Amino acid sequence: MIISYLKMALRSFGKNKLHTTLNILGFSIGLAATILVSLFALNQLTMDQHQPDFKKVYRVHQDMSSLGLAEDGAINPRIPLLMKNHSQVEDILLIVDRFFLQFSGHPFANVVKVNDQEFKLRNFYNATSNLTDFVDIKVIVGDINKALKEPNLIALSQSEALRIFGRNDILGEILTYTGGSYQVGAVFKDLTSNTHFAFDVLATLPNLKRGPFGSHVYMKLNEGVNPSLLATQMTNELHKRAKNPNFKDVNYLLVPLSQLHFKTSGQWEMKQGSTYLALQVSVVLSILLLIIASVNFINFNIAGAVRRAKEVGVRKSLGATKKQLITQFLIESALVVTFSDVIALALVEMLMHSFNGLLGSNLFLDYSSFFMIYMVCTLLCISLISGLYPALFISAFSAKRVLSGDLSRGKVSVNIRKFTLFFQAAVAIGLISSVIILYQQMSLVKQVDVGYEKENRLVIRELPSELLFQKDGNAFLSELKNLSSVKSLTLSDTDYATEMAGGMHYTWPNGETYDGMLPGIRTGFNPVKAMGLKLLAGRDFSQEYKGDWYQENAEGKAEIGIIISKSMVTLAGYQNAIDVIGLKLIVPKRNITATIVGVVDDIRLGSVNKPKLPMSFLLGLQDSDTANIILEVNNDNKALIEQVSSVLFKYVKRNDIETLWLKDEFLASHKNEFKTLSLLVVFSPLAIFLTVLGTFGLASFATLRRQKEIAIRKVLGASRFSLVNVMAKEFLLLISMSIAVAFPLTYWLVGDWLANFNERVDQSIWVYLLASIIIAAITWCTVASLAFKAANTRPSLILRDE
Repeated sequence: MIISYLKMALRSFGKNKLHTTLNILGFSIGLAATILVSLFALNQLTMDQHQPDFKKVYRVHQDMSSLGLAEDGAINPRIPLLMKNHSQVEDILLIVDRFFLQFSGHPFANVVKVNDQEFKLRNFYNATSNLTDFVDIKVIVGDINKALKEPNLIALSQSEALRIFGRNDILGEILTYTGGSYQVGAVFKDLTSNTHFAFDVLATLPNLKRGPFGSHVYMKLNEGVNPSLLATQMTNELHKRAKNPNFKDVNYLLVPLSQLHFKTSGQWEMKQGSTYLALQVSVVLSILLLIIASVNFINFNIAGAVRRAKEVGVRKSLGATKKQLITQFLIESALVVTFSDVIALALVEMLMHSFNGLLGSNLFLDYSSFFMIYMVCTLLCISLISGLYPALFISAFSAKRVLSGDLSRGKVSVNIRKFTLFFQAAVAIGLISSVIILYQQMSLVKQVDVGYEKENRLVIRELPSELLFQKDGNAFLSELKNLSSVKSLTLSDTDYATEMAGGMHYTWPNGETYDGMLPGIRTGFNPVKAMGLKLLAGRDFSQEYKGDWYQENAEGKAEIGIIISKSMVTLAGYQNAIDVIGLKLIVPKRNITATIVGVVDDIRLGSVNKPKLPMSFLLGLQDSDTANIILEVNNDNKALIEQVSSVLFKYVKRNDIETLWLKDEFLASHKNEFKTLSLLVVFSPLAIFLTVLGTFGLASFATLRRQKEIAIRKVLGASRFSLVNVMAKEFLLLISMSIAVAFPLTYWLVGDWLANFNERVDQSIWVYLLASIIIAAITWCTVASLAFKAANTRPSLILRDE
């Protein structure tokens, strides 16, 4: 019996090749897209859930919005460490970027030499010895706990060991640096991609009297502890001890480890995380795509069953039972689902690499995972429902009604099908509108004036400061400056597009002081010219005025020339930029006298979502052990990169120095926004395609149901065009209803997203009208193609049975 059902199903597929092909194609594409987006959503939702006791672990953040900054997870650990012996706290872990240790009197060098070749150690962090109680680390060789306790030992990741030594069995190997050496105490496997932790080199965290600033502080709480109450206790302690009045409005937050991935967008994070918006978009898209694909599948099955109405009628008149008919349709549905499933999995495997590249993820399909079990169960349910509904629909008619072509079943089933088209059209209109507006916004982000030039600026990252900060220059900088494509260069300890460095707090001649955030950029000569800053008063730093360079006398007193931003002039109470030129400011804590030589327009450090803060440029001050070179060039080309790399190797003897274009780094600081846009750009056309298929399925059913009406109208003299419009009218009415729902809902959702930007586009009505016209035109063309075919059919072929 089963063989007979299979033969009948294959025979049916052969007779209706176009219908079957469209059904399988639509469902397989929708299913493949759903799997891809669901994998991304699942990856986001399960981030860090493999870590030990992840449900009990929280990271301490500071809400610094009162200072013009965002929430930050790199903080001063002083207050949280006071809670170490608190009854609510089981343990505390500190992880610190080794960058912050250079200010603590315990510097850790990150440039080492092995066999006369220099390497920069990547992702170098210091951590307390209880790291393995918080992080799942698989050790290959050595003892990582010991490496985190002894000062001269380090632990390397597997990839870092292979990069430097070419092998993993390197226990005891020595890495030398100026003034000392490290010994390899352990090698551990690379961390998995589904974690916010990201380190390749680990060393012990020394005991410090203050700081270390920029610490990631993790707390493991005891069972039943309310993290909000503990955060409030720490906030109260901070306000009690804070000498700076600006910190009276700073609050502590405890972020669960499982949600931390959505809170790691600060400049000192180990890895830049995602956003709730990207997760919400992926979850909603996966649900919508699955619903649309499934509904289309059901509608196609119904339309296919209607096409076979006479076959069913004949079989019923010959004694076929309702059970046999239902079984037949279920088997056919299961075959189509099986074919679609195989094609969908093949598409997923083919597209996975491109999808990962688009979203910057590392997803893969694990066929033994719970996700696959869930997917199989979902497919079985869809197969059952999509086969059962049309089977019950068609088998419920009497043989006489089916053979006579009477397929009306009342308003409920018709309204359900109309609602599916209404729903799909509303989704498609909303997605098209969202994509256009998001594209406009991200285009604005690319073009927004941040106060410096992003185009044709090449950044050479993290070179030794002592090589760069030389008052009289050197052969290295001269050779770079003399390259044919280089117009000018300057130095910087700040990555303009991504970070905000600490600054100086000045006392002005009029007595004004400010203890808030005042970023300071340690720079070299010509920052105004090289960075394209807008000079409002005074002059740039130049070789003609070498006296501006930082200099310290034997008594510890220092002098330096500075350029300040316009907002700092206003903050100090001065009206005009020219009025502050030549003023001498005092930095009491460092015994520095700073002379203002220029004023520039405000610039924005980091993403466009961050505010423009008062800041200063300090000439020749060397605070950190690394700094950047910024080259102003004629154009961005590969030949220049090769020339720069050649000069770098000549003087620095390293092959791992990073060079990148400032515009690319700026765009990378908005990767989450571009990720959301990418999701919508890729899957909006897919939603439109599925909507077209859904319209095709519904129009097919409507055409078959109304073919007698069409034939009678044609006999009475109706033109083909009028018949097409008669069919399309009810569909266009549904589209107009979709527009009425899609417009306000999309406007609200997109407006909420745009509110995150300081500069944003307006939501123009033409965007929504364009989306509506596109969907209406596609719907009309789809219905018209089927209606026109029905209108061309001779009425006698349809009415001959009457």
